[in-house]
Amino acid sequence: MLVKDGTLGHIVLNVADSKRSETFYREILGLKVSARNRKVGLTFLSYGREHHDVALMQVPKGKRQVRSNGVPKLHHFCIYVESDDIIDKIYPILKRRKIPVVSGPETLIVAGNRSISFLDPDGNRVEIACNANKFQFDNRARTRK
Repeated sequence: MLVKDGTLGHIVLNVADSKRSETFYREILGLKVSARNRKVGLTFLSYGREHHDVALMQVPKGKRQVRSNGVPKLHHFCIYVESDDIIDKIYPILKRRKIPVVSGPETLIVAGNRSISFLDPDGNRVEIACNANKFQFDNRARTRK
């Protein structure tokens, strides 16, 4: 195995309406626009530690976002937060904005952590999960406080 210790660098999502998706990721997940490449239709969003954590790629009109067999290309991605309170506080916000909640808030049996999953404007599944251990041992977390 070549990669023994890694971490997710970023994710790039194909989106049907980049403005709608940008608003969602800014308002719901708290990301900030870090850059744009209008030539290729990319918007980069960041939590501030990296150039970008999420990038949104505008799909040209008429292009398919789903494989021909109907299976989405992405199951889900997860954003870690440092407390269960964040998981519980986001639920009423999602409901108020009529954002489809797929599961949760719940305590996952396998990992034992709090989690909530919901859909972005393009139907991508987004999970927010508490991983206090990651923040406890992550130097970046200490510099934020």
